[in-house]
Amino acid sequence: MKKDKKTGSIKRMFQDMGKDKSLLGIMVLIICVAKLCLAISPSVAGKITNQLVRSINTGKFDLKNIGIWCLLLAVLYMIGNGVDGFTNKYIVKISQGLVRKLRNKAQIKLQYLKIKYLDTHQAGEILSYVTKDVQTLATSLESTAATMIGQLVLLIGVMVMMIVTNPILALIYILTLTLGFLLLTTISKKTGKLFKAQQESVGSLNSIISDSYSNHMLIKSFGCEKAKSEAFDKANEQFYKTYIKSRFASGFMLPVSVTITNISYIGLCVVGGIMLIKNKITLGDFQAFVFFGNMIGTPLTTLSNSMNTMINGFSALARIYRFLDEDEEDKEEPQKILDTSNIKGEVTFEHVRFGYLPDKELMHDVSFKAKPGTKMAIVGPSGAGKTTLINLLLRFYDIQGGKITIDETDIKEISKGNLRQAFGMVLQDTWIFDGTIADNIGYGKLDATREEIIAAAKKVQCDTFIEKLPDGYDTYISEENSILSSGEKQLLAIARTVLANPQILILDEATSQVDTKTELLITQAMENLMKNRTSFMIAHRLFTIRNADAIIYMENGDIKEVGNHEELMRLGGRYATLYNSASDK
Repeated sequence: MKKDKKTGSIKRMFQDMGKDKSLLGIMVLIICVAKLCLAISPSVAGKITNQLVRSINTGKFDLKNIGIWCLLLAVLYMIGNGVDGFTNKYIVKISQGLVRKLRNKAQIKLQYLKIKYLDTHQAGEILSYVTKDVQTLATSLESTAATMIGQLVLLIGVMVMMIVTNPILALIYILTLTLGFLLLTTISKKTGKLFKAQQESVGSLNSIISDSYSNHMLIKSFGCEKAKSEAFDKANEQFYKTYIKSRFASGFMLPVSVTITNISYIGLCVVGGIMLIKNKITLGDFQAFVFFGNMIGTPLTTLSNSMNTMINGFSALARIYRFLDEDEEDKEEPQKILDTSNIKGEVTFEHVRFGYLPDKELMHDVSFKAKPGTKMAIVGPSGAGKTTLINLLLRFYDIQGGKITIDETDIKEISKGNLRQAFGMVLQDTWIFDGTIADNIGYGKLDATREEIIAAAKKVQCDTFIEKLPDGYDTYISEENSILSSGEKQLLAIARTVLANPQILILDEATSQVDTKTELLITQAMENLMKNRTSFMIAHRLFTIRNADAIIYMENGDIKEVGNHEELMRLGGRYATLYNSASDK
């Protein structure tokens, strides 16, 4: 099965090369011709020696014939050694074209992966597919693929010439090389498994490093330095062990090949010397075999060294295609088109059942209706199902029973892309991208004009701090940019939603990351934004939802209470208990 997977990956790799396969074929042909020229050259050198010996014995020097052989030998060496630079240029072009295509595929794949995959895999592990694995593949193809082909052709060519020149001496090499091939094959199978384990450990290590660098302030704030260091040490130790094991096993390849070459060379000298003394071989042929012996060591050594890199490259290739084969969101054709610019915003859950795992249902029978323009607050303890409710509404996950409708249209009959255009989201964690402030706000409407972007910023009252920046709306920011406070970043995220002008809003405690002064500035803007729009507010600070039209209290995935603030407080149930226990009510 593993062999089939590897073969399948290589086949797909050639398919992804596209038109470059023809160029690769030409380069391989040129490399083969060049190495065959080198394989022939010792025989030509032997003929020159035989001609010189014959001339010395007869006293007649055939300079013309010797000159022709010398010229031919020079041409063979020029062709054999002179094409490496030429072919290397195009091999690099082919390999980089392939990895560019794989990077593009991985990036596109990331956009369409199911949320479930992103929820269950660490960011560093996914990042390693696009960076570490792709680069490992590129290195393998550039530095070893052409080299291995050339050296393999050279090895075969030398063996053929040996058999043609003297089958008895050739038999010495055939026997020793067969033994060497069996040993190297056994070692390569072992190293293949070890290199795969090494690549897996690199992914885990990268994930921890990525988390540590991107969340270093959070780690320090909670005093988790020791725990994070211990997790890093564990992953680093695992990588250390797998790396040592893989390199230790692969380290046997070179000494095995060198030892076999030396044994073959000794056998050649002993048997060849005896044959030369008994005049069963000419001096030129013996000299050719000495050259063959020297030449055959190079491809064996190169192949053994390159084998490690190729195995590593194939392991990386298999991981890349495994990532590209992950399930994507269904690219379903919509049965109905939701006119997102002209919807009322009525949202209904009818007897919805759902579980993240098939055998563990979270929601058993969730039903409620949000009328157009109403403000719905969702509260409850951690793990109650608040975020799950939003995930189902946006079809990040599909329900297992019941029905969810928007304006009486089942959302399963609407494509996911079309459905999500109806929503605007502002979450606790700010979404800031590398780019200018105008770019970040404009993400809510990609064809927005500068005037529309500025108008959205003014509605949220973040234009004041933007205009104080050195380049105003053209100031470059990123997620790690320290120019903006967390509250200012959240204001940009809210301005982005204002610009998108959605009919349905999802607010996950949108003001939780801002200070009191900033919160007061945007509260009125958010109230204005929610007017005449259906809004779902996941609330953690309960005083922010007292004016909601309806409050849904969830627990263990199910709705336990529904009503406005006054009604639920009079009921004296779960919500009242939660509200009275809240320190920020």
